[in-house]
Amino acid sequence: MSQVESFVYNSEELAKQKMDQIDPTLSNRFVLLIKFLSQFPENCSVPRDNEIKRNFGKEEHIAYLANSFYLSRMPRKPTPPATVSDEVVSIVLNVSFDIPEENLARIKEEHRLSMGAENIVGDLLERYLAEKLEPSGWIWCSGTIVKAVDFIYYSQDIGEWRLLQVKNRDNTENSSSNKIRDNTPIKKWFRTFSRRNATNWNAFPDEICNKNLTEKNFREFVKNYLNALS
Repeated sequence: MSQVESFVYNSEELAKQKMDQIDPTLSNRFVLLIKFLSQFPENCSVPRDNEIKRNFGKEEHIAYLANSFYLSRMPRKPTPPATVSDEVVSIVLNVSFDIPEENLARIKEEHRLSMGAENIVGDLLERYLAEKLEPSGWIWCSGTIVKAVDFIYYSQDIGEWRLLQVKNRDNTENSSSNKIRDNTPIKKWFRTFSRRNATNWNAFPDEICNKNLTEKNFREFVKNYLNALS
């Protein structure tokens, strides 16, 4: 898009119609998400599909967002990356780190599986937070629909939005966006430290809700979630 476009005037009505057809239990949350994007269209992720992009903010786009919002909430199994490993890595392991040649194939496969596990932890973290936060009115922006924002909350009393971006580690690249239009700040939080064995749950924003948010509870959630997929 060459310029920021807007959503159609009846976007919230269309949002309810589209989500009612997919999963009515998500309709209220999706409607509120579209309300946010209607106010701040520049914070809507740009669709890759050129046809959807041409219809930004219109019925086709809202239907596309509804589908993304729903599908991203479906259970997702961890999968190893499909990329082919670099054989030179094995040479480095053998020569510089004295790993015996007979162990290289096993280490390569274990590394591939480990990467698959690491790739899904961020998704698991958002699912855990959604389970804890959505009952109190927060909405998980599933489907990577909103730029730099993972959860939103609308305060009916004062007509203001609260925005939250979460990362799994402190060295995960954060978006450079710190606020949206009208100086609405984006709260940022990360779960673990990269240079020491510690978690950051006690720093979860108090104004959001940090009760029952603990590393122990998160790990228990992950076990239960993955076991249910078996």
